[in-house]
Amino acid sequence: MEKLAFLPILLIILAGCSTPSVNLSTPDPIKVDIAMRLDVYQHTPPAGDKKSAAKPTAESADPQERRRNRMADIQQFKNSRIVGEGRDGLVVIRVETPGDYGDYIRKVVAEENRDRMALMKATAEKEKISLPEVQNRQASVWQKMAFKDEWIEIPDKSGGWKWVQKEG
Repeated sequence: MEKLAFLPILLIILAGCSTPSVNLSTPDPIKVDIAMRLDVYQHTPPAGDKKSAAKPTAESADPQERRRNRMADIQQFKNSRIVGEGRDGLVVIRVETPGDYGDYIRKVVAEENRDRMALMKATAEKEKISLPEVQNRQASVWQKMAFKDEWIEIPDKSGGWKWVQKEG
């Protein structure tokens, strides 16, 4: 008798499990009509606002600003193992690349080295120390900042210099 009492409950549960099917497909694809407008405005800073007036441009008078502008290119050259950090705090081309891209690499590296040298000379004058001392210090900083497998120039046991890839 107890088994029969559960029979109606079981039938209700089983009947609840089967639901009518609902067709969600449409005979034609759904079409959405969107109109979008994008307005870009460039506002000039107020006349006396020097802080916002300083724009990072390739022609900037500030060597530090110019270096920031070419940072991505220099890092790409390092990642490609085309250039390395030299013993004198300058970037050195290790793999000569032909064609227009090679010309571009040489131009960017020359500009980078010109700005690095200007900053190192300014530091030497400010701290009243020799330029080679600043270059050695700066070379050490750049080599420590180099990523794993980038080329760096280090002293060898014979008193000369050798190129190695930085270890992790």
